[in-house]
Order: sequence, then structure tokens, then C-alpha cells
Amino acid sequence: MNTLPMSAIIAVSDLERARDFYINKLGLKVLKDDSPEGLICEAGEGTRFLIYYRPDHEPAGATIAGLITTDVAGAVADLSARGGKFEDYDFPGLKTDENHIAVSERGMRSAWFKDPDGNILGVGEM
Repeated sequence: MNTLPMSAIIAVSDLERARDFYINKLGLKVLKDDSPEGLICEAGEGTRFLIYYRPDHEPAGATIAGLITTDVAGAVADLSARGGKFEDYDFPGLKTDENHIAVSERGMRSAWFKDPDGNILGVGEM
């Protein structure tokens, strides 16, 4: 199993609204369009994920997928300029700053935002 690629599978209640967000706001590419059931999209370095329609969708309470970057602040600024809204958190061991970025105890910098269905997505430096 350790040689197989892994991808996210993201449920949404409105496929057209999700398409607009993932394609126009995040700038990802559609590889296969099986509307109205779903889309296969491509992110960086050939990674792929599925967005599928689920009428009774309920968002998870935690991050479902993350984008990897070497510049979280730049990614936050870019997505904010495209209309993205970042979340702010203040939990024991996790607090975002005025730029919506949290630094973990191990020094990893991350930020979180939601898609139109309330799915939590992250962007982090690794």
C-alpha cells in the first residue's frame, strides 16, 4: 500500500458552486467532468481529488484536505485576493495570528479556510 497514491474525496451539496470555488478561486484544473455526479480535479504536482455531489452533505468538523506550500503567508494573501475567507482559531496549542496563520509547537505554519459547503481546507508549510 505504501506505493499507491492517495487523494482526497470531497462531498458537496452544490456541484456548480463547488466548481466555481475550486476552479475559479483556487485555480485548480478539471481533469474529468461527470456532472451532475462529480468532478476529478488536479492540484499541484499531478495530485488529484474527487468532488462529488451528495444532497445530504454535512461538513466534517476538521480539515479534510490540505495544500502544501513553502510560503503560507503568500498563499493566504493570494487566496484572500481571490475572495477566500480564512478561519481564525484560539485553542490550547493552536492560535492564529492577525494574518490567520498558526504556528504549531513543531514550527509548522498553517492556515485554514472553508469551501462553500463548509468543508475545512488547509494550507501549510512542510
